[in-house]
Formats: sequence, structure tokens, C-alpha cells
Amino acid sequence: MKKRHFTIGMAGHIDHGKTELVKALTNIDTDRLKEEKERRISIELGYAPLFETDDLDVSIIDVPGHEKFIRQMIAGVTSIDLTILVIAADEGVMPQTLEHLDILNHLKVSNGIIVMTKITKADEELRNIVREDILEATKGTVFEGEPIFEVDSMTLNGIDPLKQNLLERLAKIEPKSHRGSLFLPVDQSFHLHGIGTIVRGTIANGSIDVDRPVYLMPEGKKVQIKSIHHFNHSVQSAFAGQRAAIALNNVELDEVKRGTVLTDYKWAKASDRIDIELNVSSLLQSTIKQRSPIKLHTGTSEVYGRIIFFDRHKLEPNSEIMYVQLQLDQSIYVMKDQRFILRRATPVEIIGGGKIIDPFAEKHSHTQETIDVLKEKASFSPEEYALSLIEQQPGSTLNDLGELVTKENLHQLIHQKQVIKLENLLFTKQYIESIESSLVQILKTFHEQHPLLLGEDKSEIMSKLSLKTGEGKLLFDYFINQGLIKQNQHFISLNTFEVNLSSDQQRKLNSILDELKRDDLKVESIHHYLSHQKINDIDEWIKFLIQHNYIVSLTDELFVERNVFEDAIKRLRVETGDEFEVKEAKGVLELSRKYIIPFLEKLDKLQYTRRFENIRKWLVN
Repeated sequence: MKKRHFTIGMAGHIDHGKTELVKALTNIDTDRLKEEKERRISIELGYAPLFETDDLDVSIIDVPGHEKFIRQMIAGVTSIDLTILVIAADEGVMPQTLEHLDILNHLKVSNGIIVMTKITKADEELRNIVREDILEATKGTVFEGEPIFEVDSMTLNGIDPLKQNLLERLAKIEPKSHRGSLFLPVDQSFHLHGIGTIVRGTIANGSIDVDRPVYLMPEGKKVQIKSIHHFNHSVQSAFAGQRAAIALNNVELDEVKRGTVLTDYKWAKASDRIDIELNVSSLLQSTIKQRSPIKLHTGTSEVYGRIIFFDRHKLEPNSEIMYVQLQLDQSIYVMKDQRFILRRATPVEIIGGGKIIDPFAEKHSHTQETIDVLKEKASFSPEEYALSLIEQQPGSTLNDLGELVTKENLHQLIHQKQVIKLENLLFTKQYIESIESSLVQILKTFHEQHPLLLGEDKSEIMSKLSLKTGEGKLLFDYFINQGLIKQNQHFISLNTFEVNLSSDQQRKLNSILDELKRDDLKVESIHHYLSHQKINDIDEWIKFLIQHNYIVSLTDELFVERNVFEDAIKRLRVETGDEFEVKEAKGVLELSRKYIIPFLEKLDKLQYTRRFENIRKWLVN
């Protein structure tokens, strides 16, 4: 059984006892900073191990509760599996409690437990009032209907039942995926003498190990890992849901900061324009105008930018779900469906939160159609979204699509035969069927109009189908393997097509070839032989004779019968040494300059010979 890794988050108003609760649960003080000790508040994210067995590893994040540290709180909750909402019995629900609840709702934190702390500081009557306030405040949130655990962290009253309930809840939670690309948002970085730059974060997806290179995003710098630590224990690997401290080779401290992401996806790219689904906060009091300054919080990133509406000029409080775009002041590295919180740049106020629809958005027109497209994208499953991208970019590679399509998504689509992979190019089944239908129609029409020809030129068909050379080659090979078409030289035909001459056409063909054989190498214009047979479509017949290898061209007008041409080569080879001059060839074949020059130039073109000034050397025996 694989080890399961979970992170529990603490949220709540300042001085409601979160840090003391963590200490009671873990016997570890997460306030590390001198300022935190002096001010008795949490400023940075604090982490502590709670519980570990052979198959379970649980950590706790102590999230700052003061309003000015909301951004750290957002960074903490995005990587947690279960949230403890802490409310002090002597103060009850406070403004930051409501703000935390709002943020947790927008971030879709799906598992929650309510803990009333400091119960020795409130009598039963006050605790009853606080309980009622909690029930009212948590309506419509993940905490609605959850039991309220009452504890005192100093005396440890109620701690054991709480810890037992936490473990029971975690046993029912599906752990984060270890598969797919690594996504580790950095929330802390520092320099340690003798080791160098160290970054900390909670792995949101995938895994990391010492032997595998990683990339610092959004810069894209490739780096090597010196070591990995999990709560002071050196480990070779760390997995999704697990806290990790990573020492990096040849990385300066100023190259990493909060908002940096570690990934092992070597084609990772950043973007400064994203499409989002926005759930407007019920706490919003202000009107947000078109292109208003905003602050985006996602993962551990905090980026300024502007909001762009497509169906209105402003956002009013109590608006419905919206589909908008953010133009950011700097590029960030994010994933599709990643959760975020959006705040006003100034004065600070939560606008809302939601999920990222497209991390690499284009500029859109301000129409209802844009809203409809974004709404549809927002509802896509990972496989549906991957399918839509491949539909938009037929012949794209996994590298082109980047993080938008994982190997797991792609494998599922290929298994379901919704995507066809030809070497490294990806096509939807629908696209393949569309090209197949058009190709069949093109060839049917061609065969009807040109029944004597082997097929249409491959490059001509690719042009009609608007296919690039590499893409077209793979598709044609695929259709050949499927038995739809066949290729002869560079001509493509339906697999069922055959050239069938009528008895009259066969008679004319025999007569033309007999006349050409009779004239040997001293032929007339090809039109001369075709007109003898009263053939009207002369160009068609010339192509037919060439494609079926009946004749060989010396010039645009002079063609000789294939056997005659090959016999002449044999005679010349026998009668000459390794090299010869034009005069010698004329004597052997008894030809005038009119015929011998084009004949010899044809040998050069076919690489039977190579010319060196007045001498030709044989390249074949």
C-alpha cells in the first residue's frame, strides 16, 4: 500500500488560539520568527508534523489570522486537504473569521472541522451564544452541519477526541495524485551556510526526487536538487500532499521567492494573460469598473494586473458567476482549474474567487459568444479540455500543449480512441474522420475525371486539404495502413481504384508503343504518335504513358519506349569503358546530336553517368 500524505490547515481570526492548538496537537511551536514571538501573532506560515505511520503522513499548517497577512493564509490553504476553522469561545465569530470562510469557499476547500478554543475563558451561556453564531456563519459553507469540537489547548482538554476525529476524517479523503507533472509552489526560501539556497513548499501535484532535474518557474531555469528534507528528515523523494524543504544547486537566493513554482515539466511556460471563472464575493461592497487594478492570489503567487469584462463595463456587488480575463503585470506559472482569490488592489477588498479556465489565454472579442465559449471551457473535465485543445490545434504535440494536457489525460483519450497519436502528433478522431471524408471525395472526383491516371499528386492533395508536409505524410501513411488509399510513386488513389482500359483504348496503346519501338531512339514528337490514333486528350495520355512506365522523356516533346531506352543503355555500357565522350556515344548508338545530347543528359539525371566537362563516367556497372 502506498503511503498517503495529507496537510491540515488552520484558519481563523487573530489571537483565537490557532498556534496554541497546533502546539497542543503536535507539541511543536510553529511561531519561529522573533517578531512572531514578540507580537504573539503568526506572520509566516508555520508547519508541524502531526502523525506518521508506515502508510500515513499528516502535517499541520498554522495559517496567519491577522488581516494584513491574508495573502499568506491564501498561500497556505491552497495546498491543504482538510481545514480546521478555529473560533475562540470568549470572542466568537469575528470579521476575519467571515473573511476566512469566504476565502475557503472560493478555494473550494472541501473538508472542514470546527474547533472552539479557549473554553475555560467562557462560561456555558457564552459558549452557547458562540455556538449559535457559528451555525449561522457557516451556513452554505463546507463547515455547515459539522460538529463543533470544544478544546482548551493549555490544559489539553478535548485534544485527544479532536485528534482521533482528524485521523478518521483523513482516512476517508482521497490523497492528491502522485502522477503527472510536479507542481510545488514555494512559500519560503532562505540561505543556509554550507548548503546554499533552500526552498520550502507543499507539493500540490506529482512528486520530486533528488535524481530528477526541476525548473524554476516562471523564469524557466533548469536546476539540480542537492537534497530533500521532510521535517528535518533527509529523504530521497517527496510526494503530493507532503511538505518538503529542497536544497538547490547553483541557485542564488534572489532567484527564488514566494510565487516561484518548481516543476519537472521541461516545456513549462508562463503567461501574463489568463481566463477565469469568477464567483463574486458576498462581502464585496464596491463597484469594480472595466480594467480596474486587481491583485491575484493563487498558489503562493501574488500578482497585480487588470480585470477585463466581455459582457459589461462594471461589476456590481452580488453579481452572478462571471467569465472574465486578467491581464497581469508579470507572467506567472499556473495550471488549468487552479483555484484563486481576487482582491482589489486598493483599498484592499475581496472581489471573489474561482478557478482558472485557460492559463494561456488570447485576447477575445467583447461579445456574448466569448462568454459562451469560456463558460463551456469552464465545465470541461481535464479530458474534455485536452480534446478541445487538440481540436483547435490538429497535429500539435504534447510539448505544444504543455501543462494543459497531462500524459494521463492523453493516455485516457487515446485509450478511448477519441485522440489518434501518429508518431508524436496528436489528432482528434473527429478531425481524422473529416480529413478522410474530404480525401475520399477528392480522389473519387479525380478518378472520375482522369480514369487513365494512377492517382492525384500527393502534394496537390495536401494543398487542397491545407495539410503541412510532415502532418500530411503521417496522415497519408495512416490512411494507407487503414486500407483507405494506396500510393504509387508520388500518386495517391483510393485503394479500390484500378486503371481499366477499354478494348479501343488498349488497341490504341499497343499501336502507339509499336510505332515508338519501330522508331527506336530516333522518335518524332509524342503528339505525332497520339494524333495517329485520333486521341483528343493528348496531355492525359502522355501522363498515362509516363505514370505506367511505358515511355521515357528525353525532352518535352521527345519520348522513347521504355524497353528501347533500357536496351540503349546496355549497348552503350558494353561498348564503352568506365568513361566516354559524346563522339564515342554517337558512334555506338548511331544518333545525331539532336538525339544523343538529350539521351546522355537523361542518363546524367537518372545518375547512370556523371559529366566531367567533355567526359562522362559511369556510376553503375
